[in-house]
Amino acid sequence: MLWLRLTKAQATQIQLFEYQSYFKTEDFGLVDANGLVVVEGKEAYLIDTPWSEKDTIALVEWIKQQGFVLKASISTHSHADRTAGIGYLNSIGVSTHVSAMTQKILTTQHQTLANQPFDGDSFILANGLLEARYLGAGHTIDNIVVWLPKAQLLFGGCLVKSAHSKSMGYIAEASLTDWPVTISKVKATYPDAEVIVPGHGAIGNAQLLDHTQGLVNDFLAKLRLD
Repeated sequence: MLWLRLTKAQATQIQLFEYQSYFKTEDFGLVDANGLVVVEGKEAYLIDTPWSEKDTIALVEWIKQQGFVLKASISTHSHADRTAGIGYLNSIGVSTHVSAMTQKILTTQHQTLANQPFDGDSFILANGLLEARYLGAGHTIDNIVVWLPKAQLLFGGCLVKSAHSKSMGYIAEASLTDWPVTISKVKATYPDAEVIVPGHGAIGNAQLLDHTQGLVNDFLAKLRLD
């Protein structure tokens, strides 16, 4: 795992830690996946679990070593790079949150279920520290984003591509025509986002939203030509 403290956190009363877990895929080779540990006081909250139970155990141990107490996690869609650690977190008494749509997909795929699924298109955790919202389909039909108002940071997850992304990546479960529309809704909902964390690759700013929209639109244009 690679750790990086975000400088943005220094001006707030929360601490943010980005982590990256890795998995060797058949189609794309070794792939990194981003997640965040959000800390207020001594209480820690996890946005997405690592890509394996082993890495989740290591992450939880690191959190304990810092003197923090992991209270809850929220996963931004059903894929393993977001949910693989849910079972372990359940076993140690951590509240695990996913949308009802994600929970349904996990159920259908016979995957471990979160213990606190939420209904509706929005969910607030830790008295507004984290605000999850469903704005539409894109990378998957169930992808959500998480807003941290105290840091003006948006965790876009796999709905958002990094600046260095030149291809669409894994799109077998994507809603391509909905994706640019959803990004437009993200722009309108979070115009004050100063930091945006994509699901994979380097952290950026609002330009990541434009970049993602451009990638998807270019891909759709090529499909129409073919």
